[in-house]
Amino acid sequence: MKKLISVSVAAAVAASVSFASSTDDLRAELEALKKEVAALKKQTKGLKAKKLKKQISELKSAALNDNIKWNVDFRTAYDVIGYKYSDGTSDWNQIMTNRLWLGMGYAPTSNITFKGLLSYYKAYGQMTNTFGANFNYFDWIVNETPNPNGELRVKEAYWLYFGDDFFGADIPWTASIGRRPATDGLLVNFRDDQNAKSPIGHIINTEFDGASFKFDLSNVTDVSGMYFKICLGRGMTNANIRYASITPAFIYGTANISQADLAISGTGAEYTKVDDVDHTDLAGFIFVPYDDGQYSVHTTAFKAFSLPGIKFTGYMDLNGNSSQDPTEPLAANFQQVGDLYGAAVSFLAQGIGDGISDMLDETNAFVSFAWSKTDPKSNTQMLGMYVDGNGDGVPETLLGADFGESKTGTSIYAGLNWPCQLIDDARVGVEYNHGSKYWRSFTYAEDTLAGSKLAARGDAYEIWFNKDLIGKILTAQVRYTYIDYKYTGSNGFFANAGTPLTIDEAEAMGMTTVDKAQDIRFYLRYRY
Repeated sequence: MKKLISVSVAAAVAASVSFASSTDDLRAELEALKKEVAALKKQTKGLKAKKLKKQISELKSAALNDNIKWNVDFRTAYDVIGYKYSDGTSDWNQIMTNRLWLGMGYAPTSNITFKGLLSYYKAYGQMTNTFGANFNYFDWIVNETPNPNGELRVKEAYWLYFGDDFFGADIPWTASIGRRPATDGLLVNFRDDQNAKSPIGHIINTEFDGASFKFDLSNVTDVSGMYFKICLGRGMTNANIRYASITPAFIYGTANISQADLAISGTGAEYTKVDDVDHTDLAGFIFVPYDDGQYSVHTTAFKAFSLPGIKFTGYMDLNGNSSQDPTEPLAANFQQVGDLYGAAVSFLAQGIGDGISDMLDETNAFVSFAWSKTDPKSNTQMLGMYVDGNGDGVPETLLGADFGESKTGTSIYAGLNWPCQLIDDARVGVEYNHGSKYWRSFTYAEDTLAGSKLAARGDAYEIWFNKDLIGKILTAQVRYTYIDYKYTGSNGFFANAGTPLTIDEAEAMGMTTVDKAQDIRFYLRYRY
């Protein structure tokens, strides 16, 4: 018993000594901390709160605003494309493509921002036939067409200014100049699974450079979502390229070239006006009379000036010489032939009813009507041509519009899409459009490899299925597009090559053309 007491006393004494030692250590550490705090106070003495606030603000700016924010949109698609021709033959092919969009944004202040989008779009592997590839690089479609070399190009680049009021009126407004977000607009954005950009996709889906000015009228009119937007664009410039005036006066590969043959001619002037060419410009507006977030009405009207077309200049033999033989291929020039007026009105419901069912709450429905009218120069045909009807080598039979004759075309476009009831995080959509004989849209950049369905002079049907695999980070689509052409020239430009012939008329003239087109697409898409 005494032994146990002795052990307990010894343990208690040891604990007391240990505690005392720990307390001494803590006191020493506290004293050291006090000295450090005092030193810090001495160092920061006189440092004003305003200066600290400025430093914090600069740190926030560097961390949050003062740099470009990037995003990635990468799509791998597999398309099966099929054509049935007017002579009854058909043609099928499969193509795999990669499309990369690198988006960028920078907002140094609350009222101005910069937006940009770099684009890479290429078929898998080397394309075997690049003859005529210059149209792949045509400015209106260069980022919506798989290019042979897969260059990284600028799709969008513009600054956007936000104004709180317009000359004192309670009208928030914006101004923007640059390469415009003029593709993937309203209505077509549903099947493309992305937010709508500026134009109404029914009639305009074409890249261009220009400016826009938007005025929010909802405050002064008390009408929900009302706004008016002015749109200006340039599709072609009339300027020569650099060194265009320098012309070599010899033929490469010629033996024994004399000094005189090596001479080159040139004025030294750069970017001069191309003879007989004007700027191809567009001016128009978008007016939204009502938009409450569920139901909305969207209208647009424009005029496009000095539009280009393919004009036939006669026949050409295999040696490139002019010929009167109608069995020889046609020679053609790409030249400007006139103007075009266009307009559209679209009705959109993003949710049907109010609380009828979850599916109807998430259903989108739209119907749109569009109109176009040509305004040719007096000595040109915008949508017509004369042909040799009796084989004498003299064109005397009129097809389509005559010289200086205007023609009007119309189109309707309707669509419905809803949440898939069998598969979670998926949507199903069906769309239909019809274009009349002289219909002409500006949807050259529509991303359907078989041809723009919205440009079709005839009927087009489409069904699509979009599925979120990992949220919106990784998605998939299966889409089927079927186009039944009633007239030729749907995907062309203007002038003679835009002449609308029935499929039977074209075949009777020996012009084998596409009667029906199909595009079955599957893609995987990564966005972050």
